[in-house]
Amino acid sequence: MTGFATDWLDLREPLDAVSRDPEIIETLIEWSRPHAALSVLDLGCGTGTNFRFLAPLLNEEQHWRLVDLDPDALACGEQRLRQWAAERTLSVRADAMALALESAERRYRLEPLRLDLAGDWEPLERSAAALVTASALLDLTSAVWLDRLARQCRAWRAAVYIALSYDGYIRWEPMLDRDDQVRERINRHQRTDKGFGPALGPDAPATLAIRLRELGYGVMLQPSPWRLGAEHDAMQTALLSGWSRVVRQLDPMATDWLSGWTAERQRLIDDRVSRLDVGHWDLLARLP
Repeated sequence: MTGFATDWLDLREPLDAVSRDPEIIETLIEWSRPHAALSVLDLGCGTGTNFRFLAPLLNEEQHWRLVDLDPDALACGEQRLRQWAAERTLSVRADAMALALESAERRYRLEPLRLDLAGDWEPLERSAAALVTASALLDLTSAVWLDRLARQCRAWRAAVYIALSYDGYIRWEPMLDRDDQVRERINRHQRTDKGFGPALGPDAPATLAIRLRELGYGVMLQPSPWRLGAEHDAMQTALLSGWSRVVRQLDPMATDWLSGWTAERQRLIDDRVSRLDVGHWDLLARLP
């Protein structure tokens, strides 16, 4: 699977941060406290969004392996992480393997790893992680891939925190006649192969929850919807553009009405009267 454009990742990061379920975050913080040093595996890390959100909340000493296939995302991620460290007056040291961010109270070691998560996991299996995390990844994956993930986490006895998995819910306000047809095609596209095999799309969060429970985990599954108002006009426009492109590719016969629908949606965004809710779920799983 190739990565997403880094400007899209930057655009969604603030919205992701306020959308994550607070009860799950509080439970994750409590779980982390007994760990003297916390090892974290971040799958599909992009530019490091998960680290930037979670690191200040968890233990004082953390070792992160940041895994992504996209070299541009990893390179941009290092720049973002250096800037993030500077804003917090953390010292930065780099060697051939990792980036070390330190203050008097906190120590982070960040190890980037370019890896195709759809293929060979041998580099991941060499060392266990206490916490396996990902954001906006689950709905791209297949049932076979999720089973592999669940079994590997169980072998490590790792906790699992997966945030912001799309669940198929899209609601625009004001509503337009073609909204349901667009949503249906988007969700159909969600189930196409994204590099991991036939994607589960909106069914992925519940599928992983069931599999982890079968393996002995206690699982929390909580909604984490995006709620976009007029102030999120750039985000709404980006989603509208991407969804219109997906519908056009999946259903060329939709061209006759899609252009009109897209133009009217964009007018509502530009007039700052558009609202958009997009459903997601957060998952936290821990072994007894």
